[in-house]
Amino acid sequence: MPSPLTKPRPRTPRANFSPSPQEPCFCGSGKPFRDCCGSAKRDRLPPHGVGIVPGFLDPDICRSWITHLHRQPRLPLGTVEAPDRGISHSETTHGGDRITDLVKAGRLRRDIDRRVERAYQDIIAPLRGRRFAWFEYPQVLRYEPGGWYRAHADSEVCSPDGRSWTKGIDRDISLLLYLNDDFQGGELRFLKFRYSHRPRAGDLVFFPSDHRYVHQAEPVKTGLRWVVASWAAFTDEPRVRDQPPPASIML
Repeated sequence: MPSPLTKPRPRTPRANFSPSPQEPCFCGSGKPFRDCCGSAKRDRLPPHGVGIVPGFLDPDICRSWITHLHRQPRLPLGTVEAPDRGISHSETTHGGDRITDLVKAGRLRRDIDRRVERAYQDIIAPLRGRRFAWFEYPQVLRYEPGGWYRAHADSEVCSPDGRSWTKGIDRDISLLLYLNDDFQGGELRFLKFRYSHRPRAGDLVFFPSDHRYVHQAEPVKTGLRWVVASWAAFTDEPRVRDQPPPASIML
């Protein structure tokens, strides 16, 4: 049987995910969406599909990483436009919808990659009951006061009329590792679920990369927000590209 990487699969729009408050929740609980994954209660559990593992990274490791990263080169990071908006290749644009610095990991590169791989292989894969084909090299991100990232989906783009989404990047799971919590603002917000997570140092957060999990990094008010981000693809998921994204680690 030919490998799914040898031939691109056609991309098809997906219906918008917007259950009404009274409809049954998509998680299968039988409860109305407003009382389940769409609840506005502050003490609610994370919505279906969002995993949070407190303390995945030891606080001492987080502090030592940040000490090193403070001295590393950094550059402004733009947004990637998938080739579904009339262009034939991915393009990076810079603007006010993303105010973030990409920091070079330096000597931490191997350690960061190893710990992110462990998160995918030892935690997320068993929970999902699926195997990963690859993950993208983790990015170290630094948000200064005023830094943020507008609402977006990690693998899909929305049509101009806002009625459908198209998968443009082979990403099935998004991963975030938070290195600190001594900042104000900077919450991770899932818009469709009305759910926000206040990061704590060492948190591992993961969720599907599709449009159901449109999310936003809220503006940082004070302090610096440090986070490691990565994305991974399952072995059994249909592909939209004929090869993995650049700078991927095969599993």
